[in-house]
Amino acid sequence: MTHEEAAHGSGTSECQACPICMGLAALRQARPEVMEHLMKAGAELFLAARALLDVQQPAPGRPAAVQRINVG
Repeated sequence: MTHEEAAHGSGTSECQACPICMGLAALRQARPEVMEHLMKAGAELFLAARALLDVQQPAPGRPAAVQRINVG
């Protein structure tokens, strides 16, 4: 069953079969405090990922930790 077929069969603008539409429907029914908490948690997750990526990159003017070795 395709997304469009599921949406037409239920009489709504979204289907009831795919996890994306089901998740969006659940979020619409959630209290505002839940959405605020999820937004804060998502922001913290992105900040943590950014900090992890920043650690991996060497500072300007500092050589990288990888040494190039010519073979043969």
